[in-house]
Amino acid sequence: MRRRSVDKPLWENQVNQTVHTIKKQSKSRSLKSSDVYECICIFINDHLKKRTSSHSTITNYYRHLKLFLTWLNGTERLADIRKIDESHIRRYFTYLEITKNYKKDSLKAVQVVLMQFLRSLKLRRLIRENPVKDFKICVNSHTRSDKLLTPFDIMILLRSVKEHYQYLNDNKKPFRFSLFFHRRDICIFALCATCGLRRGEIQRIKIDDVDFDKKTIRIPGKGSKRFTIKERTAFFSHSFLEQILTRYYRMRIELPGRSFFCNWMGDELSVKAIDSLFKTYNSFISQNTYYNPTIIRKSFCTHLVHKKVNIQAIHTLMGHEKCETTLKYYVQLSASEVETIWKESNPYGNSN
Repeated sequence: MRRRSVDKPLWENQVNQTVHTIKKQSKSRSLKSSDVYECICIFINDHLKKRTSSHSTITNYYRHLKLFLTWLNGTERLADIRKIDESHIRRYFTYLEITKNYKKDSLKAVQVVLMQFLRSLKLRRLIRENPVKDFKICVNSHTRSDKLLTPFDIMILLRSVKEHYQYLNDNKKPFRFSLFFHRRDICIFALCATCGLRRGEIQRIKIDDVDFDKKTIRIPGKGSKRFTIKERTAFFSHSFLEQILTRYYRMRIELPGRSFFCNWMGDELSVKAIDSLFKTYNSFISQNTYYNPTIIRKSFCTHLVHKKVNIQAIHTLMGHEKCETTLKYYVQLSASEVETIWKESNPYGNSN
């Protein structure tokens, strides 16, 4: 059966067409233009070629930049990229906050996109300075410490897999691959809790990445299928992890495909399938605690800090490029925990 080809979205066709037109008009290999829209198309086209980001990320880049272009054309009557300065950026963020009702996290996302876009223009020598370089936004923490999971919450999640399987059997609702799915689910939850896996990392682990002799898993890092930012090694030397992974592996090798976590046909799990998996157990547990890979990953990082693990070791286990990322986005401490750490570590705080 022949597969149907997936058509490119309209915005991507427009970007390719614009870049093609710029190439025809340009006398040199380097693509340069002072028009804001053409600069946006060149920037997006570079990301589509390099494949360093997922298609959904590039789509968000284009959406944010197109809104910026609409604001420049409508409010500022500006089409020349060389005339943009910090005052324009400040007025644009005021517009997003007051008129578009953007929250601080959304403003931060826009800031990142504009920072990368204008940085690329500076590298092309189209502008002298990046006007977003010194622009600051006071952003609240991504995940508050009261939302993080405790070790007891993790135990409830792992226990719910067995209870869900028992519930299906008691109500005569089991199906052929029910045992396989539940063994897969408990492996995913356990690895998220003990290795801090991302959603995309769960998806991209292959059978060959799991070494049962060395009790290690090669985690293919963050990125797309063609490109990963940083690979790392995770360990399952704990007897519980080794036992559940071995049980699942014995059933997994009976199915086709190379993905370690798969559906009943051996196909790689999609992002929607992983999200649906967590939603199933969230509704089954039916309590205030909410589980997803991001919250479990942040909880894993914070628990390591509570155990006073060296920050360089945490940075390596999390698979981050920089220690600053680990500290800024993943280490979440409450005021009482900061006070306790200060009392225990400050050489002058314990004097009587």
